[in-house]
Amino acid sequence: MCVVSDQNESILKVTSTVYTGMPHYVCMWHIWTNVRSKFKKGHLKISELYFATTRSYTLDEFNERMSKIEKIDTRIKAYLYDISYYKWSRVHATVNKTWTMTSNIAESLNTVTKDARELLVAELLEYMRTLLERWTNEKLLNVKGTFTYLGKKYNKELEDNRILSHKMRVRASTDYIQAVINGMKRFIVCLQNKRCSCGQFQLDELPCPHALAALRHRNESYESYCSPY
Repeated sequence: MCVVSDQNESILKVTSTVYTGMPHYVCMWHIWTNVRSKFKKGHLKISELYFATTRSYTLDEFNERMSKIEKIDTRIKAYLYDISYYKWSRVHATVNKTWTMTSNIAESLNTVTKDARELLVAELLEYMRTLLERWTNEKLLNVKGTFTYLGKKYNKELEDNRILSHKMRVRASTDYIQAVINGMKRFIVCLQNKRCSCGQFQLDELPCPHALAALRHRNESYESYCSPY
């Protein structure tokens, strides 16, 4: 577990007291809004580059993208460095966040109850009750209509990875370690540790294209290589 928030010092202080020792990260979207307001130069160029940098799977990718940001505006690199890379960069994080938010329902409720909060207390509570009742029913119907091992979002990601994997060749080294060749590039997959040299397998906790190629080579299914979350 970890806590992700904006850069409000009071949030950091309280969470560090209540959740002792739990890592605290900064929301990459909040950082971007600060960058956009502080530095007026090259927003269109920086935006795509910044978000690609935050999601980098390897240090080489991260450093290459940071050098491009520095060429556009050196102040932005300094600003991001001062925040601390581990607080917003996937590859530098001290725990694997997997980029799945599991407790952000507060923001969803704030949005849909904005007008209802003007109601009297009893009417507001009834509104909330019927809202959650409707949401629960919609989720149940969605589950009953889902016949894949993974949910819709991650099943789509897995399918995209599977399509890419068909272009790759595999050379087995040991029972669990395979070299996967994709064009001129070679990646090392360790199925036992659920790791790939591309970084995607261990950080997404979902088989990357190279891992799927290795699993197909072993005639093995992917289910046990996905995060239970």
